[in-house]
Amino acid sequence: MTKTLVKGGEILSMDDEIGRITGDVLIEGDRIIAVGPDLEAEGAEVIDAAGAIVMPGFVNAHLHTWQGSIRAIAADWPSGGYFQHVHAGLSPMFTPEDTRIGTLMGALAQIEAGTTTLFDWCHNNATPAHTDAAIDALQESGLRAVFGHGTVKPRPKDGEPHFSTVPHPVGEIDRLRKGRLSSDTALVTLAACILGPDYSGIEVCRHDFRMARDYDLLSSAHIWGLNRLVPDGYITIAKEGLLGPDHNIVHANYIGDEELKVILDHGATITSTPPVELGGHPVEPMVSRVLRMGGRPSIGPDIEVDVTGGMLETIRASLMGARLWNTVHADSLLGEEDTTVREVAVPTARVRTPPVPSLDALKWATIDNARALRLDHRIGSLTPGKQADLLVIRRDSLCMMGTVDPAQAVVHFAQNADIDIVMIAGAVKKRGGKVLGLDLPKLAAEQAASKERLFAAYPVEI
Repeated sequence: MTKTLVKGGEILSMDDEIGRITGDVLIEGDRIIAVGPDLEAEGAEVIDAAGAIVMPGFVNAHLHTWQGSIRAIAADWPSGGYFQHVHAGLSPMFTPEDTRIGTLMGALAQIEAGTTTLFDWCHNNATPAHTDAAIDALQESGLRAVFGHGTVKPRPKDGEPHFSTVPHPVGEIDRLRKGRLSSDTALVTLAACILGPDYSGIEVCRHDFRMARDYDLLSSAHIWGLNRLVPDGYITIAKEGLLGPDHNIVHANYIGDEELKVILDHGATITSTPPVELGGHPVEPMVSRVLRMGGRPSIGPDIEVDVTGGMLETIRASLMGARLWNTVHADSLLGEEDTTVREVAVPTARVRTPPVPSLDALKWATIDNARALRLDHRIGSLTPGKQADLLVIRRDSLCMMGTVDPAQAVVHFAQNADIDIVMIAGAVKKRGGKVLGLDLPKLAAEQAASKERLFAAYPVEI
């Protein structure tokens, strides 16, 4: 079995026992077998990481990867434009081949940006052929991925039921769970992306939650807390015994503290997408709310029609949002006995509470995201026995040169080009800043043809 020694790096292990050290990571096959200083490994391939930062690969906890071929169209649309033009307009025009191209582009871009595991929340799969095309793309990319089987949400035609009344298709889950995504240890695994209590009534919720459990799958649902079909949301779901650590909630910006406490007390996870949420929602993202309630947040970028899917930008937006809102809630924000400050909401005193640490933001993007995907036993930290998913981030570029603290360097300074090596399950997927095995001209031609066809079928005004 092949051995690789990543030598002499400044290691951010995300393992509380190992911590931050200068040393080596020894890999045998697809697993980490040792982390420490001055490791010996005769015959191993040596990756010189002196002066570089070595850390676990990023885990992207929420991306609609099929949108990879139609980026940068929705960032300036008003609220509702995304649902009108992307879901109701462009999405029905996607052929399985369009889904494959968008997903492949998105997945390869994740590798370029240092992501080693992706939760692909796929809700543009109108047919089994669309589903299979998305899975084909994930497997072709070499990325570790949780394929979240979702459902489309079309406007019903005359005589058709509204999507909110239609249970998740058990036949498709059964086909995938017993077929190509039957293994829980493969590089691409399965989850069920269900409607949840905002987008379906209680009977459909009961069906979908139980279905996911029957197949031992993580379930995930988009939740906002507005215009809900189950009025008290997860309070009802919890009372019925359907809520637990096998469920992931995305967004949830408008839910109340009582419901949030119920969710966290039952072990479910919440994924916030601040790059998108901060642009269109005048409320606090869930990152800081979950932190204040004693939980661990999970983060993702969400939609590439709006923002880049890269985790560096997601980390920055998430941390800045958390720091802003925790500052707003800090007692030290208010001057002593200054009641006028509360009235006008303008601080007159400096905030003395330390900000949310940069290292915490890296934990959200690695071990905490892995936990949200029920994969923290396999990935998310540089721990012996876990899969060898790691990054080597160089510090010799003009933007990284002179950086001192490694966590601050990654969170606040690093660019995709500084991510020199991306390793997934012991295999190098990016080296020298380039994704390996990529036929970029071919992919670019496929993307251009797909975009031209889609926009001809549904013209989009930018």
